[in-house]
Amino acid sequence: MEIQVRHLRVICAIAAAGSLNRAAAGLRLGQPALSHQLRRIERMVGGPLFHRDQHGVRPTELGALILRRARAIVLTFDELEHDFHRQEPETGESIRIGWNDSAITGSLLGGLRDLRPGEPFRTRADTSRTRLLAQVANRGIDLALIMICGRRGLPVPPEVRTLTLVEEPSFVAIPAGHPLAGEEEIELAELAEEDWIVSSGGDGCRVVFREMCLAHGFDPRITHDVDIDTVREDLVSGGYGVGLVQPTRPPADGLAIRPLAGRRCACGMCSRGERTGRARTVSRNSSPRRGRDIGGSPNGRRRTARGCTATAA
Repeated sequence: MEIQVRHLRVICAIAAAGSLNRAAAGLRLGQPALSHQLRRIERMVGGPLFHRDQHGVRPTELGALILRRARAIVLTFDELEHDFHRQEPETGESIRIGWNDSAITGSLLGGLRDLRPGEPFRTRADTSRTRLLAQVANRGIDLALIMICGRRGLPVPPEVRTLTLVEEPSFVAIPAGHPLAGEEEIELAELAEEDWIVSSGGDGCRVVFREMCLAHGFDPRITHDVDIDTVREDLVSGGYGVGLVQPTRPPADGLAIRPLAGRRCACGMCSRGERTGRARTVSRNSSPRRGRDIGGSPNGRRRTARGCTATAA
């Protein structure tokens, strides 16, 4: 038998209650039944989890180790359930905004504060576009700010409406002393021999990056997997490699940030818009559509967006 979330809940409940009797009452179990469950769990993990005496229970060394992880896992699982189960918004609740890796998040929140002064809002970060869209569709959040790269379409639930806010050129960060630092624009092929510092998170951006490089005749040498923007920039400025960066990132000492020739990514917003007056920029379609014309693109052509899409010039 394998450890499951329900077993971790039992461990957390016993630790929080401080006694088997109180934990059993909170779990609506008989004390003998809870003791039997605990013994089974202890057999699965290979040792006792709690010391028992006349004062109650306290974690053993093994129990303390498992309890730290159990609490984190149970909390994460509860958040996951909350996000993916359909919810009805409550009157007076804060505007809930989800976002993935976009440097314009701060500007967006500042704009919302100006548009809706005094109205509270809450945010949460998630590197997965798919999870953010599911949370919007299931009313876990009201708006999602999503950045994607490459030409892949984004499957959008029919009840979710989308708007492309901006298309950004793709930029690369190189050390300030790099031979190409003086160039106004860099061809990707010119970086074929460099070490690359790349994020491992998100939905497919790493794959898109590798495809871009292969299309320019080289397989990138990824030497550092780093998901935190500031750490990636520190590594670049320290001369450990080069990496893609958003043009809206603030400048940093020791870096030269230059556009890559002909590459763009898009940043868009998704919303259900059912909370009247709260999300006027984008709202739920009265007759759901999978895409809508968003006007001229930078290269002069008109295009239709399927969700928050990206193009390559």
